Amino acid sequence: MKLKPLCLAISLSFTFFSQTPFANDTKQTSIEVITVKAPKLTHSETALAEGNLVMPDVADWLKTVPGANINKNGPITGIAQYRGMYGDRISKSISGHQIISAGPNAMDAPLTYINPIMVDSVAVYRGIAPVNSGIDTLGGSVEVNLKRATESEETIISGDMATSYNDINNASTLAANVNISANNFGLLSYFSDQKGDDYNNADDETVKSTQYDKQQYGVDFKYQVSNLYLAATWHHSQTNNSGTPALPMDIDYIESDRYNHDGEYESGSYKFKWQLGLQDATHGMDNFSQRENTNPDKYRYNTAEANTLDYKFEVTTDALSFGIDGFSAEHNATITNPENMMFKIINFNKVMDEKNSLYVQWQPQVNNSAYTLGFRAKQNHADADDVMSSMAMMNPHVKALQDQFNASDKDVSETTYDIVLNSLNTLDNNHAITYAVAIKQRAASYQERYLWMPMQSTGGLADGKTYVGDINLEPETAYQLDLGYNFESASFAISPHIFYQKVDNYIQGTPSEDMHVKMVASMMGDENPLEFTNIDAKLYGADLNWHYKLSNSLKLSGIASYVRGTRSDLDDDLYRISPLNARINLNYQLGDWQTDLALHAYSKQTHISEINNEKATAGYAVVDWQVDYFVTSGLVVRTGVNNLLNKNYSDHLAGTNRASGSDIAKGDKVPAMGRNLYIAMDYQF
Repeated sequence: MKLKPLCLAISLSFTFFSQTPFANDTKQTSIEVITVKAPKLTHSETALAEGNLVMPDVADWLKTVPGANINKNGPITGIAQYRGMYGDRISKSISGHQIISAGPNAMDAPLTYINPIMVDSVAVYRGIAPVNSGIDTLGGSVEVNLKRATESEETIISGDMATSYNDINNASTLAANVNISANNFGLLSYFSDQKGDDYNNADDETVKSTQYDKQQYGVDFKYQVSNLYLAATWHHSQTNNSGTPALPMDIDYIESDRYNHDGEYESGSYKFKWQLGLQDATHGMDNFSQRENTNPDKYRYNTAEANTLDYKFEVTTDALSFGIDGFSAEHNATITNPENMMFKIINFNKVMDEKNSLYVQWQPQVNNSAYTLGFRAKQNHADADDVMSSMAMMNPHVKALQDQFNASDKDVSETTYDIVLNSLNTLDNNHAITYAVAIKQRAASYQERYLWMPMQSTGGLADGKTYVGDINLEPETAYQLDLGYNFESASFAISPHIFYQKVDNYIQGTPSEDMHVKMVASMMGDENPLEFTNIDAKLYGADLNWHYKLSNSLKLSGIASYVRGTRSDLDDDLYRISPLNARINLNYQLGDWQTDLALHAYSKQTHISEINNEKATAGYAVVDWQVDYFVTSGLVVRTGVNNLLNKNYSDHLAGTNRASGSDIAKGDKVPAMGRNLYIAMDYQF
């Protein structure tokens, strides 16, 4: 399907703020940030409506950012993708804190640790992210800013309550937060409950393992006087019986507690900020309780744990910032069979993943040009204890892999660097040109290093292949270029970008030549196991966003994104790359009413990875419609339809179905929801 200009569409539920100032601004910045704002009880300021609370995964919000998308392994398991990069290549932070997944397959991806009602905004650095936006930003940076406690001298009580219902999967959301402030103190408490059954596609087929059940609650405390503020938070997240059809197991439970402290002191010439965090997460998953498995000998239960400490200290002046940050995480994962007490595999044992980093960033302004020059040095340390498998007693190939791993030197220390230059050159009040260049590095993840036996614990790749790691992987090194043009007038704005990056030592699965790996993988049903290997790759493409104010009540806007990723060592494409896509949204306001009509269009994707057995997907276009009624200044009721024309399609990034007992055959692409009617209410006081 070829995309025509009027067939490009944009999602109905978000507002963009592209923070690229022009010459009439008093202070320019060379960093462009796309911000997706949370729901407000006012009419949309642009043609892109505000974020709603209907869908349970905040990762879905990224679909409205040019160049961004999500790898969807389940209804609440969205993995951020930006310009073809995903997983650990993209920095994800929640209110400045590094979030580490407990599960080795990213069922609890970082963005799943938040609920929509607590989100103030989701910010994506467009193009090349600056060094102060995260430790590893080779693929970009996503910052989720949560609602925080607000303080006041007098006693003030405020809050928000939201509820929604989806008809296609009997899904409901109930969430609320309350802020109490007095005497320069503020206390915010919140809770949310999200539930949904398996959904049906447009052909009324049930897609197994798409149910979810998630609860979250917590408190945030803040104290502020003049130039000092102190804050502390506690977040609890509990997920039960939630499906991931693109992965070999479903979520039995995820339980996590996060404790954070942050503060800020400001003097006349500098600002000092600090953050400390602790996260304790446990995760159970299995392949039998929520999907069909008639062979008890193949029942598998995986218990994973992750404990993380993170810190950040930063000093900023008007044009200079300096900081140190880092985290230390310990991972454990053990696989058992509840029908066979003798079966046990220690998949990851006391795996340590530690990063300590320092950075400096300078933001000078020369006439009508603004620059950001940054440097970051990172010390990466990884280690692991010995592993075991009960199968080693009877299988010489398993024993060989186990002994080989245990005898190896697993202690790895590497120093990596990032150097970034961003520039904004303002031509006049309407036109500006941007460019950015960078060299960025990323050390291998713990799965890529320490996966010792052919398994699918791959950080959510969801390709159905078994992998083994390589302790001695070299760091990835990306040479990046981004060029952009910005035009803005009173009624029209457009911002196209083109980009290119060459990645040396890109970490990708390649066919394993190890006889023991092949024999063990064959026993598990995979005749062509892969091994994480350093290769060379390149990614290039273009994206844009725009909006046009037709009148005071009628607005039009959209985005378009294209990326191509290829291997440089042989004729093959990179795995799980989003196809050419675009979105258009038409917004109309009348009195207390507002409506959004949205068209989402994706081209077919035939540039697929042969090594990963990736399947091509057809192009499609989907229409969404939403109506908002502002009952009072504090109450809005929303109703709408997703997939209005009931189009049967599969998102290329949704992966292939792995769940037995579904109306969808194993190995077929996971289809999207059919027509979904929903209603939502948001009350703020």
